[in-house]
Amino acid sequence: MRILLSAFSCGPGQGSEPGIGWNYALEAARAGHEVWVVTQTEFQREIEAEVAGARLPAGLSFHFFMPRWLALLRDLGLRLGLAGPTWQLTHLIWQCLLPAHLLPLLEGRSFDVVHHITFGGIRHVTRLGRLGIPLVIGPLGGGDSVPMPLRRSFPFAGRLAERLRDWHNLLTLVDPITRRAVDDAVVVYAKTPGSKRALPGGNDAKVVVRTELGARLHRERVVGQTPRPGSIDLMFAGKYLCFKGMHLGLRGIAEAVSRGVDVRLTMVGSGPEEERLRKLADELRIADRITWHGRVPHHDMADLYRRHHALLFPSLREGSGNVVLEAFSYGLPVIAFDNSGPAVVGRPDCALFIAAEGRSEAQCVSDIASAIERLSADAGLLSRMSAASVARSREFEWPHVVTEFYGDVERRLGRRMPGANVPRRAEATG
Repeated sequence: MRILLSAFSCGPGQGSEPGIGWNYALEAARAGHEVWVVTQTEFQREIEAEVAGARLPAGLSFHFFMPRWLALLRDLGLRLGLAGPTWQLTHLIWQCLLPAHLLPLLEGRSFDVVHHITFGGIRHVTRLGRLGIPLVIGPLGGGDSVPMPLRRSFPFAGRLAERLRDWHNLLTLVDPITRRAVDDAVVVYAKTPGSKRALPGGNDAKVVVRTELGARLHRERVVGQTPRPGSIDLMFAGKYLCFKGMHLGLRGIAEAVSRGVDVRLTMVGSGPEEERLRKLADELRIADRITWHGRVPHHDMADLYRRHHALLFPSLREGSGNVVLEAFSYGLPVIAFDNSGPAVVGRPDCALFIAAEGRSEAQCVSDIASAIERLSADAGLLSRMSAASVARSREFEWPHVVTEFYGDVERRLGRRMPGANVPRRAEATG
């Protein structure tokens, strides 16, 4: 299949959005597709170094597009510390300019599909439906929301942010760029059911729930150690934000302790909620059971995973669940809510899911405590879930994920597309 890949964010050796763009391009080419990536200049040097070093598969090429004035606007916003708004505005303008830039370049080129992959958000997605090539979009996220009853203990700023997010999601339903993109697409992939509902026509058959996650997993597969009966070592990894739900997680731990469970918790990360969480731990009298690590370099995370039995990740809205997948790869089952990304990544044999919709905070806290108690009391269950976690992680290795994705695209296009029949050495153009 000849793929025109729109990857605004794309770079080697990166995580998050640029890692998604890079790995879809790389693995699609390795699978025999011919891939022409259109991206901006953020990681141009790194990509050109990969091309110059002949480290990329045949059939993979790159084209860089970023008007100078737009690059200056981007760089100014980043220098001012306005990363979020700057990237969203830059992406929107870039997507609006891209079709007119590409049309003359496509003369003499033939593509079976144009795939918009990054940014993978539901807002102002793409205008590449104008190219006259079958359009595939996603996976897209950003449409999940925190259930109303579970916002009550958020600070005022947190409640306001969630309400503004709700309104923003509603506006997406009438956003002309997003509506046209969904109308033009052959298929739209949404990361979660919440993001599917937030898209115009979100219940349409063309909108399919599928996570974008993949990983290059470590070679050493580790099955978690068995704790002493009645004890368990948990860890949390992520930003300390109110919607990450650790205020409920700490209350769940306190309730489990009151039931006689010997719980220890390691907190890995940083963020604006740290002071509030530390104060809550003191109020709950569990501060002596918590180790605060701050931000940890990714290469040092392996040792932390190996020293714990399970991941406590009570995020109340999560587009994906990278840390869940990583925990699985080290044999850690997960305790998480069932209303967003972790529920798409996990399964009942490797995760204990807590119902979120229509529940009170007290009910959720009690369920978290019960999940902790259950894992600590049944070494056999923990061992089986640990092994299932490792098995689940293997299903998300990048070659498998990307091959399955484009196989699904081909099926939905209704015909088997030819692969790249004229292999070319990887190249980059500006």
